[in-house]
Amino acid sequence: MFASLMTIEENVILAPYTTFRIGGPARFFARVKNVDELREALDFARAQNQQLLILGGGSNVLIDDDGFDGLVIKMEMEGAVFDNELVVADAGESWDALVEKATRKDLWGIENLSGIPGTVGAAPMQNIGAYGQELAKSVLWVETLDKKSGNILRFDNSRCDFGYRTSHFKRDGGHIILKVALKLHKNGAPDVSYRDLSALKLQTLPEVRAAVLDVRSKKFPDLSKEGTAGSFFLNPVVPALKADELARIFPDLPQFPAQDGVKISLAWLLDRALRAKGLRIGGARLFERQPLVVAAGRNAAAGDIRALAAKIKDLVRENFDIELDEEVKIIG
Repeated sequence: MFASLMTIEENVILAPYTTFRIGGPARFFARVKNVDELREALDFARAQNQQLLILGGGSNVLIDDDGFDGLVIKMEMEGAVFDNELVVADAGESWDALVEKATRKDLWGIENLSGIPGTVGAAPMQNIGAYGQELAKSVLWVETLDKKSGNILRFDNSRCDFGYRTSHFKRDGGHIILKVALKLHKNGAPDVSYRDLSALKLQTLPEVRAAVLDVRSKKFPDLSKEGTAGSFFLNPVVPALKADELARIFPDLPQFPAQDGVKISLAWLLDRALRAKGLRIGGARLFERQPLVVAAGRNAAAGDIRALAAKIKDLVRENFDIELDEEVKIIG
């Protein structure tokens, strides 16, 4: 037997722990509420020669119906400390709960990120962004545990190597995020650069949060009725010449400057060029109000979603010579 401070469960169905509501059993499953328990779980995985899956809110992952043959560590470290404009939050804290608390304390900087499901630990991993804001602009530092050494390390913003929906932590894979420190601001102003917000006369933080939540409610499925992981694909970043070519064919295609080229609106291509809204395979479909989103009915299987994603990638490749990357992490 392996002595542990937490319970190691076996054959735990993962569907209830993901927003897709899909996922077979984990061979082993551990909930960790502090660093000591996390280290115990990692020791167990090494002793049993088990692969690892770190799970927060399960809002950006698709787990196979066959499950995960290894140890799933569910991060349940919760808490947030507010000190003037500094906020330090634990990895297992609900992201939207943190935004709501910041709003009540009149702290600006993450209000446009309202309504994003998942936990604080996942936020810097993929550098979440929405409606004109990106998390990277507010991060002071990220504290991690090195999977191999067990050492606790702190990365300031520049070492996080943030990019479009990515970071050092996502690319490296060797760190488990423990805490995130944010620098917010008492004196701020609404960021209404996003089209759906620009027409609104927003002045206060509660007004901005309410408006963002309203926009999201109209673009994403109701999680009480069906599953989703939000945007399934990344907006492609293409070379300038490719962007110019597309602009000649589709003058109304939204384009945005990006670090490595030009980011183009995949939602626009799927909707206006391919007319793919509502495209369905089995229990999975492209959401009617936002084609970047895959919605999963209660009878959907992981295979339905993977088949639909493959179909979309083929359509975009064949019609535009563009390779798509998934934003959602696919397990299995």
